[in-house]
Amino acid sequence: MVKFSVLMSLYIKEKPEYFIQCMDSILNQTVKPNQIVIVKDGPLSEELDKILNRYMYLDNSLYTIVKFEKNVGLEGSIS
Repeated sequence: MVKFSVLMSLYIKEKPEYFIQCMDSILNQTVKPNQIVIVKDGPLSEELDKILNRYMYLDNSLYTIVKFEKNVGLEGSIS
């Protein structure tokens, strides 16, 4: 079996419905990732935090969260 991680950046202006679609797509693939790394690029909206917490509740061992106190942008958040 192939082992791989998914890396994604999440920030306050992300539409919650798009985040849900993204996560559901990742989790419903034939080959599932061994790890999902989510970079919280600055503070998130309360709704985004709740959604993220719901996914983590289902399988906390799958997720690694990296948090930045302020928004640094996509390039800064993954370098």
